Amino acid sequence: MNRKLGAFELARLKMLRGDFRGSSAVFAPQLEEMFDETNEGPILKKGQIAGNVLAGTLADDRAIPYELPAFELLFGLQYQAVNSLILGEPDNARAYLRRATAVQEQLKEEKTDPSADGGEEVSAENAQNASTASGEITAKLSPVADLVRSAYENAFVWYMMGLFLTSENDPSNAEIAYREAGRINPAITQFARPAPGAGQDVIVVYEDDLVDQQAPVKIPLPFGGTLWSVDFPIYNEPPHIPSTITVERGGALTATCVPVVNVQALAYRHLRDRIPGVTTRNVTRAAVKIAAQQAANHVRTGSGFGDLAIKLGVFAFNATSTVISEADTRGWQTLPEHVQIARVRLPPGAQSIVLRNARTGLSCEVAVPSGGAGPRFVWFTDARGFATVSVFPLLGGFQPTWTRVQSLIGGRP
Repeated sequence: MNRKLGAFELARLKMLRGDFRGSSAVFAPQLEEMFDETNEGPILKKGQIAGNVLAGTLADDRAIPYELPAFELLFGLQYQAVNSLILGEPDNARAYLRRATAVQEQLKEEKTDPSADGGEEVSAENAQNASTASGEITAKLSPVADLVRSAYENAFVWYMMGLFLTSENDPSNAEIAYREAGRINPAITQFARPAPGAGQDVIVVYEDDLVDQQAPVKIPLPFGGTLWSVDFPIYNEPPHIPSTITVERGGALTATCVPVVNVQALAYRHLRDRIPGVTTRNVTRAAVKIAAQQAANHVRTGSGFGDLAIKLGVFAFNATSTVISEADTRGWQTLPEHVQIARVRLPPGAQSIVLRNARTGLSCEVAVPSGGAGPRFVWFTDARGFATVSVFPLLGGFQPTWTRVQSLIGGRP
């Protein structure tokens, strides 16, 4: 883990513990250094997204500074916007969401090719090995990766931007934001307007479980008549079905949450896009080590002891580097696997709703205070047994709350 990734993990953990000011203080400098402010608005600096920077061949991938993939950066901006809302800073929240939408527009225009982070010239044998390994890994990732159009699109941040623009009486631009959200995930368009009726407009956000983590896999490949195991990153899980979360009031079903961001698929898509460059680098490293050993085996110094020392020295270096060299499996571990939302109307005054997991039967009652301008959020994070709920307004009007609650997933430590 490096500084940037460690900071994002720390900021997220502070959120989960209810320390929103501390979380904001950690997120802020990391996010600021990734952007340039221009007359046209925030612009993501070149090289701040994983896959945009050429990586060296011989350096272990884990020695390369970790650059956040786009989907992780967008969650950082989204969470900082949530921090700002809870801290009563809606203008800051809007600014962070503006950056999140600008990143997506910028990446769309640049048509970034994350697979191009290899950049090495390789022999025909190495190219074949890279193609073989790449095909094997891609085949495992595709059933999940194909569930999203790209690894840099997040419908929810567009949706939140639309909520702000609506609250500012800017319906034309709000419609653009909702339309962009709908292009990424058509299901989110049903929440562009409040539920029918009078009373409080409440948006329920359910963060379901934790995203999968990458694991190393060894793939044996032929190099000049010998087999050599090369390490690659991989995800091993099949597509996960989101929990079915219902919203109830007074014992009656009010709404069912709808998945709007598939973080598992974004993570798989990002890795799949990068795999050609990753495999080229790893295969080239293996070829260099083998070539060094073969050259050492043919060294003639005139001294039998000297020849043996060179051979053993290269062998020892290769053996040690093989043991300590692993696939780069770094990633933001505290992201949810799915984000789901519902939008309901509650009668005026203090109310309570019940969130229930139809699969496990587990439920949680959440108090929703009265007051507040615009929609208010009930934000439930269910991180494998560590569950919290925050209730806060879009534009202020009541004191936000944070509570540790019972997980709706169940059976998780």
